[in-house]
Amino acid sequence: MSRQIIHRIYTEDERRATIVRVISKQFENFMLQPTTGYYRGKPEKSIVLEFVGVKELQVKWLAACIREINRQASVLVITLHGAARRLPLINCSARTNSPRILTD
Repeated sequence: MSRQIIHRIYTEDERRATIVRVISKQFENFMLQPTTGYYRGKPEKSIVLEFVGVKELQVKWLAACIREINRQASVLVITLHGAARRLPLINCSARTNSPRILTD
């Protein structure tokens, strides 16, 4: 098990293609989750961008870029500290009554 830092950026879903293009130039992998956010009580289409094991400075730079791209006053950045581990592969075939752990 390894300790990992997870960074999340919450922003409006305004210029997704441009944001993805900027991210893809700097990061090999990331997660994008569409969601609904609320600003002053009104719903707005939003996205959550998640990065695992990247440097905080990179995330701050990216958040500033996204703020400019979306012409927002601010974006929300959350940093989570936790443990990450890979789970073993499990055969979940409907033909078996109990799962079997697969080995590499």
